[in-house]
Amino acid sequence: MADNIEKISDAELEILKVVWTKKAPSTYSEIRTALGGENGWDSSTIRTLIRRLVEKGVLLQEKKEVYYYIPTIAEAEFIKARTKEFLHKVYGGDAKHLISTMLSADVLSPDELEDVKEFWKRGRDGNE
Repeated sequence: MADNIEKISDAELEILKVVWTKKAPSTYSEIRTALGGENGWDSSTIRTLIRRLVEKGVLLQEKKEVYYYIPTIAEAEFIKARTKEFLHKVYGGDAKHLISTMLSADVLSPDELEDVKEFWKRGRDGNE
Protein backbone atom coordinates (compact mmCIF):
# COMPACT_ATOMS: atom_id res chain seq x y z
CA MET A 1 0.00 0.00 0.00
CA ALA A 2 2.85 2.43 0.75
CA ASP A 3 4.01 2.23 -2.87
CA ASN A 4 0.51 3.11 -4.00
CA ILE A 5 0.40 6.13 -1.70
CA GLU A 6 3.56 7.51 -3.29
CA LYS A 7 2.01 7.12 -6.74
CA ILE A 8 -1.16 9.10 -6.00
CA SER A 9 -1.23 12.27 -8.08
CA ASP A 10 -2.45 15.63 -6.83
CA ALA A 11 -5.58 15.25 -8.97
CA GLU A 12 -6.29 11.79 -7.53
CA LEU A 13 -5.81 13.23 -4.06
CA GLU A 14 -8.65 15.69 -4.74
CA ILE A 15 -10.95 12.70 -5.35
CA LEU A 16 -9.76 11.02 -2.14
CA LYS A 17 -10.39 14.19 -0.12
CA VAL A 18 -14.01 14.17 -1.27
CA VAL A 19 -14.45 10.51 -0.30
CA TRP A 20 -12.77 11.01 3.09
CA THR A 21 -14.94 14.04 3.85
CA LYS A 22 -18.15 12.11 3.24
CA LYS A 23 -17.15 9.36 5.70
CA ALA A 24 -19.46 6.92 3.89
CA PRO A 25 -19.37 5.16 0.53
CA SER A 26 -19.53 7.77 -2.25
CA THR A 27 -21.08 7.58 -5.68
CA TYR A 28 -19.57 9.08 -8.82
CA SER A 29 -22.36 11.67 -8.80
CA GLU A 30 -21.57 12.69 -5.21
CA ILE A 31 -17.88 13.01 -6.01
CA ARG A 32 -18.57 15.08 -9.13
CA THR A 33 -20.99 17.36 -7.21
CA ALA A 34 -18.56 17.80 -4.30
CA LEU A 35 -15.82 18.88 -6.68
CA GLY A 36 -18.29 21.50 -7.89
CA GLY A 37 -16.51 22.15 -11.16
CA GLU A 38 -13.74 23.97 -9.28
CA ASN A 39 -11.06 22.04 -11.16
CA GLY A 40 -12.64 22.39 -14.57
CA TRP A 41 -12.65 18.60 -14.98
CA ASP A 42 -15.19 16.99 -17.26
CA SER A 43 -16.97 13.73 -16.45
CA SER A 44 -14.44 11.56 -18.26
CA THR A 45 -11.55 13.08 -16.29
CA ILE A 46 -13.28 12.39 -12.97
CA ARG A 47 -14.13 8.83 -14.04
CA THR A 48 -10.51 8.27 -15.12
CA LEU A 49 -9.16 9.51 -11.79
CA ILE A 50 -11.58 7.27 -9.88
CA ARG A 51 -10.64 4.27 -12.08
CA ARG A 52 -6.94 4.87 -11.41
CA LEU A 53 -7.55 4.98 -7.65
CA VAL A 54 -9.47 1.70 -7.88
CA GLU A 55 -6.65 0.13 -9.93
CA LYS A 56 -4.11 1.30 -7.33
CA GLY A 57 -6.19 -0.34 -4.60
CA VAL A 58 -6.78 2.96 -2.78
CA LEU A 59 -10.51 2.98 -3.54
CA LEU A 60 -12.74 -0.07 -3.37
CA GLN A 61 -15.56 -0.14 -5.94
CA GLU A 62 -18.84 -1.80 -4.93
CA LYS A 63 -21.74 -2.27 -7.32
CA LYS A 64 -25.23 -1.84 -5.87
CA GLU A 65 -27.79 0.16 -7.83
CA VAL A 66 -24.78 2.30 -8.84
CA TYR A 67 -21.07 2.07 -8.07
CA TYR A 68 -20.00 3.14 -4.60
CA TYR A 69 -16.42 4.04 -3.76
CA ILE A 70 -14.85 3.35 -0.39
CA PRO A 71 -11.32 4.38 0.62
CA THR A 72 -9.03 1.52 1.61
CA ILE A 73 -6.75 3.88 3.52
CA ALA A 74 -7.70 6.41 6.17
CA GLU A 75 -6.82 10.05 5.61
CA ALA A 76 -4.60 10.04 8.72
CA GLU A 77 -2.64 7.03 7.40
CA PHE A 78 -2.20 8.75 4.04
CA ILE A 79 -0.97 11.97 5.65
CA LYS A 80 1.46 10.07 7.85
CA ALA A 81 2.89 8.12 4.91
CA ARG A 82 3.16 11.20 2.68
CA THR A 83 4.82 13.19 5.47
CA LYS A 84 7.42 10.47 6.01
CA GLU A 85 8.01 10.29 2.26
CA PHE A 86 8.47 14.09 2.09
CA LEU A 87 10.77 14.13 5.11
CA HIS A 88 13.04 11.47 3.60
CA LYS A 89 12.93 12.78 0.04
CA VAL A 90 13.55 16.46 0.83
CA TYR A 91 15.35 16.41 4.19
CA GLY A 92 17.02 13.02 4.20
CA GLY A 93 14.92 12.09 7.23
CA ASP A 94 16.20 15.05 9.30
CA ALA A 95 13.08 16.32 11.11
CA LYS A 96 15.08 19.05 12.89
CA HIS A 97 16.03 20.54 9.53
CA LEU A 98 12.36 20.46 8.46
CA ILE A 99 11.24 22.29 11.60
CA SER A 100 14.10 24.77 11.25
CA THR A 101 12.99 25.51 7.71
CA MET A 102 9.40 25.90 8.82
CA LEU A 103 10.45 28.40 11.47
CA SER A 104 12.75 30.41 9.22
CA ALA A 105 10.12 30.53 6.46
CA ASP A 106 7.42 31.66 8.91
CA VAL A 107 5.40 28.51 8.20
CA LEU A 108 5.41 27.57 11.87
CA SER A 109 4.59 30.36 14.29
CA PRO A 110 6.08 30.55 17.79
CA ASP A 111 2.66 29.56 19.21
CA GLU A 112 2.52 26.54 16.93
CA LEU A 113 6.04 25.62 17.99
CA GLU A 114 4.89 25.72 21.62
CA ASP A 115 2.01 23.42 20.66
CA VAL A 116 4.53 21.01 19.10
CA LYS A 117 6.63 21.13 22.28
CA GLU A 118 3.56 20.36 24.40
CA PHE A 119 2.61 17.50 22.11
CA TRP A 120 6.14 16.12 22.46
CA LYS A 121 6.02 16.39 26.26
CA ARG A 122 2.67 14.55 26.42
CA GLY A 123 3.91 11.82 24.15
CA ARG A 124 2.39 10.44 21.00
CA ASP A 125 -0.71 9.11 22.70
CA GLY A 126 -1.51 12.37 24.44
CA ASN A 127 -0.80 10.83 27.83
CA GLU A 128 1.13 12.65 30.52
